[in-house]
Amino acid sequence: MFSKVISGTINGLETSLVNVEVDVNNGIPSFEMSGFLGAQVKESRDRVKIAIKNSGVNLKTQRISVNMSPADIRKDGTGFDLPIAIGILAANGIVSERLLEKTFLIGELSLDGKINSVKGILPSVCVAKDNNFERCIVPYANRNEGSVVSGIDVYGVRNLNEVIGFLNGEYELKPVRNISFETFCKKNSNCDNVDFSEIRGQHIAKRASLIAAAGMHNIMYIGAPGSGKTLMAKRIPTILPTITFEESLEISKIYSIAGLLDKDNVLITKRPFRHPHHSVTISALVGGGKIPKPGEITLASKGVLFLDELTEFYMSTIEALRQPLEEKSVTIVRLHAAFTYPADFMLVAAINPCKCGYYPDKNKCHCSEYDINRYLGKISQPFWDRFDISVETGKMNYSDLKLTQEEYMKENSYMTSNDMKKMVDTAINFQKQRNNGKKVKLNAELTIEEIKKCCQLGNEENKLLERVFTKLNLTTRGYHKILKTARTIADLEESDKISCIHLSEAISYRSYDNSVSR
Repeated sequence: MFSKVISGTINGLETSLVNVEVDVNNGIPSFEMSGFLGAQVKESRDRVKIAIKNSGVNLKTQRISVNMSPADIRKDGTGFDLPIAIGILAANGIVSERLLEKTFLIGELSLDGKINSVKGILPSVCVAKDNNFERCIVPYANRNEGSVVSGIDVYGVRNLNEVIGFLNGEYELKPVRNISFETFCKKNSNCDNVDFSEIRGQHIAKRASLIAAAGMHNIMYIGAPGSGKTLMAKRIPTILPTITFEESLEISKIYSIAGLLDKDNVLITKRPFRHPHHSVTISALVGGGKIPKPGEITLASKGVLFLDELTEFYMSTIEALRQPLEEKSVTIVRLHAAFTYPADFMLVAAINPCKCGYYPDKNKCHCSEYDINRYLGKISQPFWDRFDISVETGKMNYSDLKLTQEEYMKENSYMTSNDMKKMVDTAINFQKQRNNGKKVKLNAELTIEEIKKCCQLGNEENKLLERVFTKLNLTTRGYHKILKTARTIADLEESDKISCIHLSEAISYRSYDNSVSR
């Protein structure tokens, strides 16, 4: 007897449908599996046989052959346990094949027949919907993750007997109720527990953070220990543009594949903030491994990747970011396949101005010019050039620190995250109007042709930029970075024209990197 069950496998961030074909015949008892299988899939034969037996189903001694097609796609993971078991039972006539043609199955089996959760449920259900399946049967623990996708019935099952009874029409299961994106957002609306108003002083750095968020520009904080660099970086997600459903779904798929989705909050409704330690390896940061997995730059997509104490990272690790920063994606090549992961993130970094951290305060810093240049020289000029904005975090004033939060807010109310986000939204809306309602491409992502169109300068502005280009010895990339940052500053003021004031402020955020990287 022959049967076929549909499941899926994940390669990189793509989910491919897999036909689990099962044939059972009389003969010498055996259990053969084929179809470019990973070790976890090969191990399923013992789990499946024991789970079927412990679920109260006694199969006669037989020859079982399982093939997973297409054979040129590698199959990994434990999610094939359930479709293999159902395929065997259907081939033996124990499970009706009436519903199987339009049913997608995925799940791991315990030896007692219970169905355990697996990674990648969200992208699997999305693929099933795109291929016009009517229903998905998933582990009960993953049911909420599957509920994100509308237009397909998702059933959460606890054990193998529930699946058998449901497919035979003997057991009633109700599909999981779909939860709207707005409901998820409302549920997580009060999760933010940080605010820019908690940072005292640092008005220039806050202004730079506002500009960076409005255009998704890469930003570098430079300052002494304890000056607020890390505090500033952790608050940037609170002022970034509001995440859309499409972005949320894309991010959630990545986190589902990585096994990082919370069982209660199965949809990412806040822009990611990733903060890897400086000992992180290239594979962990960029992605890779024997079986490639997404790295920190992919997990930070549509959000922030924060590299604190940048000079403490391995130089090879830092340099590995150069291409993803330009391409907004990273390709991991292995013998059997190439995997492309998104890397559309905003890079935020923090460094001390010298090894002791207190330059140019000569009362505390005793580093020589050679020591300072050697310390900052750990960051190459090409990598430094990837930052649109470099800003110093200055020394704190006691007059700001001694105020209570209420007193400080009264004097600096415009520096709350809520007010800063309104300004960011204003800039984003202005970009939408400039693009005639088309999909917004944030200023940091503008191509050379788009820069020529959106960042036209007058005579005075051209003369100013020409002088600066020569004096600061700017690269072509640095020149374009200044134009894009100036465009964002103008957008915050809803100005169609980039003036000398906008250019001057953008230039001021490039002057520091020239002095430390020479």
